[in-house]
Amino acid sequence: MALFGTRVPLPEERLAHRLFEEHARTHPDRLALTCGDERLTYEELNSRANRFAHHLISRGVTGGAIAGVCIDRSPELVVSILGILKAGATYVPLDPTYPPERLRLMTSQLPEMAMVVASGDTLPLVDGTHRHVLDVNDPQHQLKARPTTNPSVPIQADDLCYVVFTSGSTGTPKATAVRHEGWYNLLNWLRVEYRLDHNSSNLFVSSFGFDISQRSLMTPLFTGAALHLLPSRSFDVGLAYRLIGQLGVRTLHCAPSTLYLLVDREMDKGTDALTGLHYVFIGGEPMSAARVADWATREGNSCILLHQYGVAECTDVASSHPMTDYPGYAKGRMPAGAPVYNTEIRILDESFHEVAAGEVGEICISGISVGAGYLNADPVHQKKFVTREQDGATVRFYRTGDQGYTTESGELVVVGRVDHQVKVRGMRIDLGDVEHAVRRHRDIRDVVVMPVLADEGDARLVALVIPEAESIEERTLRQDLLGTLPRNMVPQEFVEVSAFPLNPNGKIDRKALAENARAGTAGVGNG
Repeated sequence: MALFGTRVPLPEERLAHRLFEEHARTHPDRLALTCGDERLTYEELNSRANRFAHHLISRGVTGGAIAGVCIDRSPELVVSILGILKAGATYVPLDPTYPPERLRLMTSQLPEMAMVVASGDTLPLVDGTHRHVLDVNDPQHQLKARPTTNPSVPIQADDLCYVVFTSGSTGTPKATAVRHEGWYNLLNWLRVEYRLDHNSSNLFVSSFGFDISQRSLMTPLFTGAALHLLPSRSFDVGLAYRLIGQLGVRTLHCAPSTLYLLVDREMDKGTDALTGLHYVFIGGEPMSAARVADWATREGNSCILLHQYGVAECTDVASSHPMTDYPGYAKGRMPAGAPVYNTEIRILDESFHEVAAGEVGEICISGISVGAGYLNADPVHQKKFVTREQDGATVRFYRTGDQGYTTESGELVVVGRVDHQVKVRGMRIDLGDVEHAVRRHRDIRDVVVMPVLADEGDARLVALVIPEAESIEERTLRQDLLGTLPRNMVPQEFVEVSAFPLNPNGKIDRKALAENARAGTAGVGNG
């Protein structure tokens, strides 16, 4: 059974930043951005972005160029993103919370990158990653002398707007390219489906490197609302909670783990700042309805939680389900909902044939949201993008590697992974990427990393390790790994084993290891 999103016509010019420019023209004095004590109107933000765009164009960073962005949550972050888009270029989020070695590995996958944009605080992180690093705070660039007019650069709907990195099984992250038309379609769906407008302010709380963060940054500017930045490199739950109440924030885009922290804060304090939210758009990892049920169903709470499913390769969101049936969720799997506009979801078997409703198969996505593929990736990875004849037409699919089924009522239910990728703290992780980093450590002979789902639905990584010596020092191992991997990719637990069990084919028996991982509390330590 296939699921078809509503067919919605889109304008010929499908560029998200053009909507921002229109808001700046029609409502120049409306609040666009806050960060700490800083406030920018739409006219001020647009003028600063235009100056930066003209500077980029003067340096040859224009149509078809790619520019990395490594900046903390600040007005300069938003100015840089908008400036790159206005210049006709493509931006690449380089998360300042990542270790320098990881950032160097990421930038090495894009030799065509024209420059990396940074600020004073993040320059040390990208030092040596690229021969052209631009400090947005350097007065020698004389940005204030640049024109404040919107640049006139030809940009096509199928041009790239941003590139995000996803985890790779070889230890090398993959650069996933997203097109303007797919991003516009997603933002337009959010605006129309949920009636977002200039009152739909948003607090940006997620890590910059996640795909969910790109829509979190742009959706309010697309709808003419205010974007509020959490003025902290790392997520500060206390600060975020205070700002939601003080600023009258109306929307959030976040992973479940972030929502749990905010809900726990509200329930512990007995306050009601979160009930002022209109929507929380949730994605990135398995959602536990039980963790939020008491809060979501208490009297006076009108906030709607949207349980969403998607992948970076298909512009982040493919389906959405409004959470209402909390007793029902306790009895079975929570649906991931119906497809977004101009998107199709099919459940296919190994022969690429559709299965019946209720039968489990691989989730495959087609439609305008399917991205341009991986840049400079191994051809094996590109095979996940498939072109097939379907119902008399040529259709381009993306094979997600996720298993799921469709309900008779027309909703998607996600079951798990076909391969051994998982989602941890909002980001899709390839376990081979983690294993590669752990295996390189001097104290480790071999490793297998297993995901374990706790009762509340969160995934944690358990590393079963064969040490080189008699035992390992967990604290040292963890600290060393934090120098090469993002925090969410470092296993939360390490369990020492003498050997790995094998199945009859002579391969590592991951089913048996999963049982060991679930009983891994007797291991080296807990993160």
